[in-house]
Amino acid sequence: MDPARSMAQFLAASRGVWLTRRAVHHFDHQDDEFGDSNLVIEPFCALDPAVEQICLALGIDPGLAAGGARFWWESNLKPLARTEDQAALLIDIPLVGDPSQGFLVRDKGYVEKQPVLSEYTFSPDGVMAVTTRYDSNVGTERCWFVTDQVRMRVSSVQCLDGVSMTTFCTELRCPSFEALESLRESADALAAGLS
Repeated sequence: MDPARSMAQFLAASRGVWLTRRAVHHFDHQDDEFGDSNLVIEPFCALDPAVEQICLALGIDPGLAAGGARFWWESNLKPLARTEDQAALLIDIPLVGDPSQGFLVRDKGYVEKQPVLSEYTFSPDGVMAVTTRYDSNVGTERCWFVTDQVRMRVSSVQCLDGVSMTTFCTELRCPSFEALESLRESADALAAGLS
């Protein structure tokens, strides 16, 4: 897999459902938490109505946008139920002439649930770095593909008095129902041929 050099490439490669295994360390109360969840990513083009809606709400020219993606976080132990409180929209605004860097406009941030503008860059080896400045803290995140089926993500939240939280995630692409059905049919055909 060639490394992503733009947000559009990164989002396209991220399309689908991912099993996220995360470890979170809170420095302020020396507590760790671990868990699994599903992350659903659905990229969209610049003509999606969300682009104009979110850009205009934040005073940004929608014509600068190159598309974006919808994100949902879901339990992997319950039937899929997408809710707005577990969802986010982001809009990609690449720098003119250099798609390896730009801005992400989100309808709500990860740390503070308010519209937010983040800066991003891609290194030559495909590592995406995102910095988000909130009112009282700064969030940083790095994400990269190990293979087209595995992503890694590390992040931290830094308040005025220092880093308060770090997160490490390993994300594994979940096969689609169609892929699983095709695999079952192939296994059935192979078993029938052996009998």
